[in-house]
Amino acid sequence: MPVIQWTEDMSVGVARLDEHHRRLIDLTNQLGAAVAAGDTERVTGSVLGELIRYVYYHFGEEERLMEEANYADLPGHRQHHRTMAEHVRGLEQRFDRDPGAVVTADLHEFLADWLVNHIRSEDLLYKPALAGLAAVPA
Repeated sequence: MPVIQWTEDMSVGVARLDEHHRRLIDLTNQLGAAVAAGDTERVTGSVLGELIRYVYYHFGEEERLMEEANYADLPGHRQHHRTMAEHVRGLEQRFDRDPGAVVTADLHEFLADWLVNHIRSEDLLYKPALAGLAAVPA
């Protein structure tokens, strides 16, 4: 599984949010490492639970900062977040019912694609609006 590398072109200019994105990348990379090691069921359950908690935490923080900055497309961005969170929550519920129903390689591919694309296309749109918040600590 390819490892996602954080690059500076993914920075949204707010240290706290960049750190959150790095953590989400790390969780996604843990799934990829589990696939490579053949340890998918144990790691998938563990990572899915943590991912759900962290996704909700991150989305809440990101949306709060966008609200504070009066970001014009907050409603649209919020909808992207809700769609992603519901999808991952559904995967967690499927995994809880039947661990074999969630293919870790597919989950890793989905998360890697969504995360990198979301940061580079959606999150970078708010970067100018949050520029004044850049000094907010991580």
